[in-house]
Amino acid sequence: MAWIFGHRPERQGHNRALIVAVATGCEAPGLKANNQKSLRVIKRKEMKIGVIGGGLMGLATAYYLNKKGHEVTILEKEKEIGGLSSSEEILPGFYWDRFYHVILTTDNQLLEFLGELGLSEDIRFRETKTGFYTDGQLHSMSTTIEFLQFKPLSLIDKLRLGAGILYASKIKNWKRLEKNTAKAWLIGIFGRRNYEKMWEPLLRAKLGAAKDKISAAFIWSTIRRYYGTRQKSSKKEMMGCADSGYSFILNHLNDYLLRHGTTIFKGYCANRIEQINGKRIAVKSNKGISFVFDRVIATTPTPTISNLSSDFTDEFRFKLENIKYLGIVCVTLLLKKSITPFYVTNLTDNGLPFTGLIEATNVMPKKILNGKSLVYLPKYVAPEDPFFKKTDQEILHEFLSALKKMFPDLNDEDILTYKINRESYVQPVQEIGYSEKIPSMQTPVNNFYMANTAMIQNSNVNNNEVIKIARKAADLVANSDEFSNRR
Repeated sequence: MAWIFGHRPERQGHNRALIVAVATGCEAPGLKANNQKSLRVIKRKEMKIGVIGGGLMGLATAYYLNKKGHEVTILEKEKEIGGLSSSEEILPGFYWDRFYHVILTTDNQLLEFLGELGLSEDIRFRETKTGFYTDGQLHSMSTTIEFLQFKPLSLIDKLRLGAGILYASKIKNWKRLEKNTAKAWLIGIFGRRNYEKMWEPLLRAKLGAAKDKISAAFIWSTIRRYYGTRQKSSKKEMMGCADSGYSFILNHLNDYLLRHGTTIFKGYCANRIEQINGKRIAVKSNKGISFVFDRVIATTPTPTISNLSSDFTDEFRFKLENIKYLGIVCVTLLLKKSITPFYVTNLTDNGLPFTGLIEATNVMPKKILNGKSLVYLPKYVAPEDPFFKKTDQEILHEFLSALKKMFPDLNDEDILTYKINRESYVQPVQEIGYSEKIPSMQTPVNNFYMANTAMIQNSNVNNNEVIKIARKAADLVANSDEFSNRR
């Protein structure tokens, strides 16, 4: 089987589909019972390209490379693909996202990608509402009237807040914002009372100790992105999802890749890369097997990429190690009943252990849960934070105790099931001057590239940005100088 690592004899091309099936746990594409002639031959591609990481970034990069005619192999360390977009079984037969996701009407890159997969008709948008939990009470902030009735702020503060959001949504030059902290910029635009009552609690909840380091460009982009969810004509807030969540999208993407000759190895962790004769790249896996490619692109978090090679320059390694991340601990609850009419409830009160309340039911098609409610309670913390070491039961007890104080009518019988998920590297901390700190996609190791969420500028991590970076990375790898000359 050495030939599947870049040395296969051309005459054995018929067998490759079977190798794909063994590696992925799927049926061989085109194979029918008692009909060996139906096994299709996969044509030789122009380059053999390895993709490290089978999250949406890696899968989308493989998709774009495949469309350009290259032979792609994905190495994914987990047993399932999807990364942060992967799903889990909430109830027998019911799968939904491990972490909360939503598709906005302004997510043009993502929507175009889904359209290419033939999934445009499967994305449903609904009018949504946004809430605030302030001074121990729920408040809706979804309409102009509700905004004006928001008691925690004075009329002057409300007018300044509304004018500030409109002003921020119109800003085009983000470069100058990157020179200021979010705190200084928010106070300047919205005033100190608005900052202390609204923005500071939100930053603290979302970013923890990193809130004072974040640049103004980050919070500006967040305002701009979510302001865009309001339809220009009706000013209604619109958000959407696929009929069966991201599992539906990932299944279609997985099927597309397999049908078009991409190989996916699950449970294969890339431990090390080495250059062969200054050109090809060998990837050593945890299985003791090496894969050899013309090009390799790593789509995993920056700390894992830093450990892949000893041939990085000091300057490049410094950039990799200087990227700081926030991780997430997320409790998912399936409840008998809804607890809010909002998709997102922003939390401005101190003392709550989770950093937001997301009731995904208010975006999902109503028929899916039949009256039940799916709630996410996330907490964003640094990877080294002691909170990561708490047991699931400790986290569940802490979160449920706080949730019951917010909603006294909620009791244990209302909780049908729960899940707890953790990821160490989710949101890069976009500090002042972050755009200058981002590593380049082309690493100092010839023919070894990287593309991950650390390259997202002026935005929180979302799949629209993921698709944008994946497309850019595929273009870079496919059009690399050496290969272009060879053509």
